[in-house]
Amino acid sequence: MAVDHSDLARTYDRTRSSPDEVRDFWLPAVTLLGDVRAGASVLDVGCGTGRLAVPLSELYRVVGFDVSPEMLALARSKGGRARFLLADATRIPFRQGSFDLALAVMVLHLVPDVRATVREIARVGRRAVIATIDMQNRKRHAIDEAFPSLQGIDEARFPRIPDLAAALREAGFSRVEVHEAPRRVESSTAEFIERVRGTYISTLALLPPGEFERGLAWLEAELPRRGERYGYEHTVTLAAASR
Repeated sequence: MAVDHSDLARTYDRTRSSPDEVRDFWLPAVTLLGDVRAGASVLDVGCGTGRLAVPLSELYRVVGFDVSPEMLALARSKGGRARFLLADATRIPFRQGSFDLALAVMVLHLVPDVRATVREIARVGRRAVIATIDMQNRKRHAIDEAFPSLQGIDEARFPRIPDLAAALREAGFSRVEVHEAPRRVESSTAEFIERVRGTYISTLALLPPGEFERGLAWLEAELPRRGERYGYEHTVTLAAASR
């Protein structure tokens, strides 16, 4: 199931990872697992609005690509040294071994062919770090109460972790490690509801007719009764691969 992000770029940029979250969680995770040194070449697969590519470009030679011109326009507007281009993850326009590290952060559930994407990542990157969600072990929270179809939709979209590890090995990586990175996501209740209203996760655009409106109305009525702050436990699964 495909999501058209062309109309969501600004909302997506505003409601996804904050600069603090990128600095404190995402950048340490991908750079430590990717074992990258200053000046290394890094490819950001499905870079979106450049939330990782731009800060990474302060230390590394970064190229980011995405299928959305609107996302790329926002990425370029942020400045920095990263280079951005329009491309498809199943046909990455670089030669074999062009990058020290290829990153794919919360991307695989959006591509039409996971194995083809993994093969391309392995072709152009000497190492890889892929961030995803283990849907079979994901902890549910209020968003699941509001949107009953969400879990089932995402189970069909996200690759199973054993399948991802197998795909990385089949693509030519001899060493594949899987790490769990748990964290607590917390904000004001009003901010969380606003993020949902802005469809901060792509699955919300794939719900059956009427479910989004009903679920949003439920959140607007129910969550303020539970308190001024809303938080939930969230675990990111990171697969690090090398030759």
